[in-house]
Amino acid sequence: MLCLFEDSTVANFLPVAATRHVGHLLAGTMTLRARALVASNERQVTLHGRRRIRDYYAASGERVERPAGALFVNARFPLTRAVMATFPSDPEWIVEHGGEVMAARLGAASTETLDWEADALDFSMLSHVPRHELHEGSPYVYLWDLLFDNGRWIVDDFGRDRLTRQGEVMNGAHLVEASAVAIGAGSVVKPGAVIDASAGPVIIGEEVEIMPNAVIEGPCYIGDHCRVKIGAKIYGHTSIGPWCKVGGEVENSIILGYSNKQHDGFLGHSYLGHWVNLGADTNTSDLKNNYGHVRVTIEGREIDSGRMFLGALIGDHAKTSINTMLNTGTVIGVGANIFGSGFPPKEIPPFAWGGSTGQRYRIDDAVAVAGLVMQRRAITMTPADEELLRRIHAAGEPAQPSGSLPA
Repeated sequence: MLCLFEDSTVANFLPVAATRHVGHLLAGTMTLRARALVASNERQVTLHGRRRIRDYYAASGERVERPAGALFVNARFPLTRAVMATFPSDPEWIVEHGGEVMAARLGAASTETLDWEADALDFSMLSHVPRHELHEGSPYVYLWDLLFDNGRWIVDDFGRDRLTRQGEVMNGAHLVEASAVAIGAGSVVKPGAVIDASAGPVIIGEEVEIMPNAVIEGPCYIGDHCRVKIGAKIYGHTSIGPWCKVGGEVENSIILGYSNKQHDGFLGHSYLGHWVNLGADTNTSDLKNNYGHVRVTIEGREIDSGRMFLGALIGDHAKTSINTMLNTGTVIGVGANIFGSGFPPKEIPPFAWGGSTGQRYRIDDAVAVAGLVMQRRAITMTPADEELLRRIHAAGEPAQPSGSLPA
């Protein structure tokens, strides 16, 4: 049994982690959860983390109960087989990095002593378990760390999975370094499109449509059922999908499933959750005019990202109107509806209405729209989905009279 646990740094992965366990964050072609399962050869996984998230997954049918002994892995630690090979062979052990637990092998008695009701597991009470320092790999500290590791994962995934071309490449389409291009069954690359894998592999999933004159540069991953629009420019170190529609210019970004950036506009060094919609000519700035480090504000904490390039971090169900301009390091919370002139604030709370008005989206209206958007993809919003959105809305600060849908 594998237990993937969150720790006290979980706020660093907002706003995308507001609606999901950190283990469900995407890097390369798969989530951190999936990577841990592949690396550990475990068949079953249970999740531990914030109560709100555990309640959501339990209601959705995912395992969240206390195991009777397990391999514990910190969800923000990208587990690989090389790392697994360095772990102790003792019956019980704890591996740390800078005083923080990254992994542990615990028997039933030790597992029973952990406080499963807490948001974060406290391993300090296990004084009888030998502790070791991590010698291979390092944990992610912030959400944007996954962006800057994304290309490496795509390269690794291509080499490990030995992917092939099964889809159709129509006459007039061009593959550069064709041996490094994988195309899934049912996918089609249309005339005028260019897939350039000279700088890294390009992995295209199943039932994907690459429309005419689109250009995709590796390393890049396009998930199942995506549609890459006419003339799109997708640069390297980008992961998209599944079920996304993408156009315009995208660089070094991760877009989770069911999100749309269909039109012209630039998205760079950004991480988007599920069900995000960027209106036409929405543009992200990912470089300051003074070429300095981008600063990010998360839940009122200003953080020096240490990065020269960083765009937007956008939570599930957020939307921008046409011609929206997002500054470097903008954080947009779950369900926010952004519109209006000028640059919106760099930190936009969940369910903001307009971005800079101080108003909030009425939760009944926000849930209704979210359900409608999901229904358009033949997915029904579950009671668990709705309850999670309502709990996130209720956790927000008191607001002025909220915005509502037009009559």
